[in-house]
Amino acid sequence: MKFKIIYLACFLFVGCSSSGQKKLKHSFFVAGHTYGNQLKKKETNGNLKGLHPAFKQKFAFLREQPKMKMGFLLGDTVWRPQDWPDAIADIETIGIPVEVVRGNHDGNLKSFKNKFGETYKSFITDNNLYIILDTNLDHWNITGDQMIFLKNTLRNETKNIDNIFILSHHLLWYSKDKIPEPTPNSLHKTEGKTNFWKDIEPLLRAQKVPVYLFAGDVAAFYRKRDKDKITEFYYHEQNNLTFIATGMGGEVRDNLVITDVYDDGSVEFRLIYLNGNNINELGKLEDYSKLKKDKKTND
Repeated sequence: MKFKIIYLACFLFVGCSSSGQKKLKHSFFVAGHTYGNQLKKKETNGNLKGLHPAFKQKFAFLREQPKMKMGFLLGDTVWRPQDWPDAIADIETIGIPVEVVRGNHDGNLKSFKNKFGETYKSFITDNNLYIILDTNLDHWNITGDQMIFLKNTLRNETKNIDNIFILSHHLLWYSKDKIPEPTPNSLHKTEGKTNFWKDIEPLLRAQKVPVYLFAGDVAAFYRKRDKDKITEFYYHEQNNLTFIATGMGGEVRDNLVITDVYDDGSVEFRLIYLNGNNINELGKLEDYSKLKKDKKTND
């Protein structure tokens, strides 16, 4: 369901139309691990229905954002495949068009495709290319027909494109040697070894525009002894690539990310805190590296 947005004011983060100021073209949100707290699901024998409550409480806020065009649920939308009816009922109340990325909890390939169509796809909006990948097909690797699709999309669909946004469930880039933090919710079926750095990263680095990779397999678990470890979100820049992770479920630093896309090709990010009334409590997404450095210095 699409809602018309009524503009009440021209906020600072929304590019006003006056001369010399960039103008907001559209925004989108990404939310990971949206079934939320696995322990509570188990404790209630699955009777805690639908999407994560803290996420649902922000639906109205998302609808109020000017030019919020779409959203992406970055996998593990449900705890068990039989939970889809309740999750879909919640998704329909968001009031914003949503793409669902397949996670390892979300059911087998056939049933998922029956609900949401192809599990890897691409489309262009306002001169920005969006690519959805399915990291479950080959143990986090992008191979076979999906690799052919990715290569063809990057070869044929990038003319006059301002940015490339790639969305997946797993942290494709995770590597104990190259990018070891944050640790994903699970390394099941991969042991942290994928073909990203060998086969995919060179393709992306060769692009003439910025490439942003979003993943949602973080934040499911929280331990008090790890309270100073930031595992619920991530931001890292390397060459023309930007790596972003977001998730919920630990109920301490649950979050989602809003991306604002402007007419000059620039993008800005908003890290939205879900566990309280102050949506800015976690600070800026781009401050992740500084926060990690400060915590290590103070330890």
